[in-house]
Amino acid sequence: MKARNFIAVIVIAALSLSIIGLEYSFAARGKSSASVKIGIVSIRKVFESCAMKTEVEKTLVAEGEKRFTELKNLEESVEADKVALSKRKEGSDDYMEMLKAVMLKQSQLNAQKEFFQQELAVKEMRGKEKIYRKILEVIESVAKDKKLDMVISRDDNYLSRPDSGPPAQNPSDLILTTKTHKLLYFNPDLDITADVVAAMSKSK
Repeated sequence: MKARNFIAVIVIAALSLSIIGLEYSFAARGKSSASVKIGIVSIRKVFESCAMKTEVEKTLVAEGEKRFTELKNLEESVEADKVALSKRKEGSDDYMEMLKAVMLKQSQLNAQKEFFQQELAVKEMRGKEKIYRKILEVIESVAKDKKLDMVISRDDNYLSRPDSGPPAQNPSDLILTTKTHKLLYFNPDLDITADVVAAMSKSK
């Protein structure tokens, strides 16, 4: 009987410790979850609002206009050579020599058009990368000031915010939207987009 009582005491003690441990664990988890501070940011809105975007676009436009002028001048030169070529006797040595020059210049024009398009595309990409890095840097600074533990991107889409973009044009667009937009709901009080936009305008 004594042995049974001893075993019963041990079992009861073990169960008590397990229950206490579980209660402590759940309490700790609840406390941990409650203490996490989260912020929400619309990257698209910050990007569209920042002065850096305007500066990058202005630089790209100026570069594009410069390249357009270069191409236009070269194109006019090719056309002028073609007119001059049409006045030469076809098949003569002089004609063939000029035809070769015109064809080389035309090839140069085509190559420059392709190169300038790719060059501007790369510059645009690098400019946007620079802006995005700056946005992340500012978000981190704002988050630290507000003592936030986490910041989540608010990917606006036409399903939750009709003013954010046009509706899907086909089933594939709808599937892409539902698969890529993971934030389904958030409390507006968590949105720090305005703070990030203001901080971006003050940063250098």
